[in-house]
Amino acid sequence: MELFVLELVAVFVIAVLVGIIFRYFGLPSIIGHVLSGIVLGISGLISPPSVEILATLGTLGVTLLLFLVGLEMDWNEIRKVGKECVIIFFGQTILLVVIYTTFGLFGLGFSLLSAILFSLAMTFSSTIVVVKVLSEKKELNSYSSRLSLGILLLQDILAIGLLVFLPTAGKGIGLVGLGLLISKLLLLVFIVNVVGHYLILGLMKFVIKTAEDLVLFSLAWFALVVYGSVRLLGVSAEVGGLLAGLSLSTGWGHFQIVSKIRILRDVFLTLFFVLLGFRVGLGSIDWILVAVLIPMIIVIKFLVSHLMSRVSGLGGRNSILIGINLTQLSEFSLVVMSAGLSAGLWSDPVVKAVTMAGLVSMVLSTILINNSSKLSFRIAKLSKMLFKFEGKNKQLHVPHKGHIVLFGADRTGKSILSFLNKIGEKVVVVDFNPRIVNELKKKGETVIFSDAADPDVLELTNIAEAKLIISTIKNVNDSLSLLSELKKFNVSVPVIADAESLTMAKELYAAGVAYVIFPHFVSGLHMGQLIKKYGKDKQTLAKYKKRQDLILKSTYEGEY
Repeated sequence: MELFVLELVAVFVIAVLVGIIFRYFGLPSIIGHVLSGIVLGISGLISPPSVEILATLGTLGVTLLLFLVGLEMDWNEIRKVGKECVIIFFGQTILLVVIYTTFGLFGLGFSLLSAILFSLAMTFSSTIVVVKVLSEKKELNSYSSRLSLGILLLQDILAIGLLVFLPTAGKGIGLVGLGLLISKLLLLVFIVNVVGHYLILGLMKFVIKTAEDLVLFSLAWFALVVYGSVRLLGVSAEVGGLLAGLSLSTGWGHFQIVSKIRILRDVFLTLFFVLLGFRVGLGSIDWILVAVLIPMIIVIKFLVSHLMSRVSGLGGRNSILIGINLTQLSEFSLVVMSAGLSAGLWSDPVVKAVTMAGLVSMVLSTILINNSSKLSFRIAKLSKMLFKFEGKNKQLHVPHKGHIVLFGADRTGKSILSFLNKIGEKVVVVDFNPRIVNELKKKGETVIFSDAADPDVLELTNIAEAKLIISTIKNVNDSLSLLSELKKFNVSVPVIADAESLTMAKELYAAGVAYVIFPHFVSGLHMGQLIKKYGKDKQTLAKYKKRQDLILKSTYEGEY
């Protein structure tokens, strides 16, 4: 036992340190955890008995992961993913399943069932990687990012369903067995939700007095549901963990439970991914298969995601960005491959190859997403067809003269548009968010569905005849691209642009911007004026609030 404790401490410390190093270089820590396991497996430092215990702890990590997924499941977010998101998800999944199933049948020699389950695992992209990189780029709220996250949410739901089915799939389950499994799941869902929502949540209101009691009580309920799932109904522990989380998801303290248990989950998940790498390091790796899988993950996912984005009616820029965001394998894919190995659906060499290819795809995808703006410009130059307006998004040339061209009509742009309309200016809006475009068209605004990086936008907006250009685009590369196109066609219309930092402002001024908007700086000045006037007149805030209410109601019609 002492030996196991020492080996466990050594494994955990090494994995955490390597994970921190990877995070420091802007890469997901999961890559460091798996690579730590590969090195440990090659070194032979961990004894076989310790490996077995680590496997059990790793399984607990996956079960806790699904418990928290259930707790954090927001059905409102699922309802809000949007038509385009659903079309892309289903189209992408079907096409990728066909491609990867064909590869599984003829390239890997799988049975039809194994090939289909393998293909489903390969369709998943990493929520961890995408959210991490986009949040660091401060682009989580962009339209393409929100669509990508919606697709990932639907993929996660599919992954959970696959994890439910996998343990029985390897036993050659027939129609009777499948019917029995579904019956057990329905019974478990009914019991857990009824008891969880009415009894457990009711008890928690009266019994729980501290945050510590709340966490311990929820863990006790988690353990009870997992035990009942495995022992009484013969369903996997992961399913029990998910249902336990779902039953508490509407409770008053689920945010506190998530924040406290997330650390515990990360500890055990670290061990799971270390063990995954450990198994890879114990034997030889089929590097030819790895070399085949990497382009199948990155290139094929990009092309299919881009194609389905165009089919859903999105423009070239959004389609490219969504395709780039989904160019990696998911952590759920690795979990599914491990579960499929335990169920006897595929061999250990395949799991090793997929794991290595998945790690490489995460690294490369992180680099691609970090440079997605620049890449989208280069792709546009290489293939103008990607930016060609067709079908329902075909644009008409605007005949205006002496007008103002406004790039971006969300947040800052919406306020500017409202003011310009009040003073009677002719405004042409350019935005590549279909929701905003449709809203503005319903209000009778002149709006172009495009983005600043599209060379055609200069002609479509008749920008050479405009008297002013205003860019509220947060991405400085988009604004710089617009300025470059204006110079190329000798358009001398003054440009006002948005900047989030001094560095961005310097770049914009150097590129020829007439004036830079600093939203944070302007808000600070406005706050200073409020404070100054408040010192003389205590009713200042009430007056400003009344005036602000009127402005907000007219600007955010139907929203405020």
